[in-house]
Amino acid sequence: MFSPTPNESMFDRISIRYKLIVLLGLSAALALFISSAFTIYSTYLSESRSSLRVLHQLTDVISENMRAALAFSDADSARAMLASLHADPHILLAVVSDDAGRILAEYRSTALDAGREQVFKQVLRRHAGEDAGAPHGAAGVEERIGDGFMGVLHPIFFEGKPIGSLAIVSDTQLLWAKIREFVLMQLASSLLTLGLLLFFSLKLQALFTQPIMGLVNAMQAVARTKNYRAALASDRRDEFRSLYDGFNAMLAEIRERDDRLSRLATTDALTGLANRRQAMEIMQAMVTRAQRKGEPLGVIMLDIDFFKQVNDRYGHPVGDRVLQEIALVLQASAREYDLVARLGGEEFLVLCESGTQEATVAVAERIRQGVECRRIEHRPGGFLSVTVSLGVYFAVPQPAEARIESMIKAADEALFQAKEAGRNRYVVASTERA
Repeated sequence: MFSPTPNESMFDRISIRYKLIVLLGLSAALALFISSAFTIYSTYLSESRSSLRVLHQLTDVISENMRAALAFSDADSARAMLASLHADPHILLAVVSDDAGRILAEYRSTALDAGREQVFKQVLRRHAGEDAGAPHGAAGVEERIGDGFMGVLHPIFFEGKPIGSLAIVSDTQLLWAKIREFVLMQLASSLLTLGLLLFFSLKLQALFTQPIMGLVNAMQAVARTKNYRAALASDRRDEFRSLYDGFNAMLAEIRERDDRLSRLATTDALTGLANRRQAMEIMQAMVTRAQRKGEPLGVIMLDIDFFKQVNDRYGHPVGDRVLQEIALVLQASAREYDLVARLGGEEFLVLCESGTQEATVAVAERIRQGVECRRIEHRPGGFLSVTVSLGVYFAVPQPAEARIESMIKAADEALFQAKEAGRNRYVVASTERA
């Protein structure tokens, strides 16, 4: 388990599969928000143009009918035409003015308060150019959308000359009702889309996280069991394949390192035989097994006769060559299930499982003869021969402290007797000795 750091956020502590879902959800939500914002804005522009277009059509129709009333300054006719606007509850104000900006007739909705009426009329006077004395309507049709209203100012012409204008102001309730309806629909569709995206994210995130989780589980299993011989199999062809191959390569390097360290810790570097430490561990296991089965265990101790003279005469490199040749003879002479070890210097140990007297003595004699007959090249065309002395001990091990040491000591004493007796021979230790 990982302990949180002081600067670690909650997002850092959640699983990668949930991070992926969160990121997909946020990305989808952001995309939907931007898309909805653009759609709502474009809808607002479209609906605004549509509402103004309706207002334009209304002013066009009334302006055509209002031309005669303006030409003859017929206020009653003008008021009668404007009175028909009460059928549309959204029309707030309609004003007909002559070319000098004087109001000929107007229509005012009961829903329009006096304050807003004055504001609208001030805007109309400003556009009519009353203060500047400019002819009204010379600039053509004008339109405006403000806070809660929209208006159209339409010039009225007679025989090509402006004779006045018609201004109609409407509220924006219908416009905003459509916008609200669209926003609600857009929100509902966005939420539905987001929900579907999250649902499929939950289902599909395994496609992306399964390889990572498999690697994480494999790493945890290796850390827990220390089994570096496991390997991850994958038939993927994407970047995860490289990740898996890299993990397997790392395990292979660790295995190679461990094997190398194990060999260094348990093997004699010069001869390739088991070293003293490994020999003692294996011997303990062999003693335990021999005790359980009630079988004898044979122990052979040997060293090279006059090995110091070989080093002094030929040099240590030749001495190392002699040790290596002796190791080869030992491996060839011992049985497949026997243990051959170098204890140090010119001293070697052979452990014979199920080592009866006949079997152990036979191994010892094969070793003696093999060494004696071995011709060792010390220079091109130059050969030397050496002999070994051996101490042999065999017995069914009995439960007792320091049993290994006593068996080795018995074989070592027999080795000393072989040297005293003239070397190049083996001596069998007395079973009563141990």
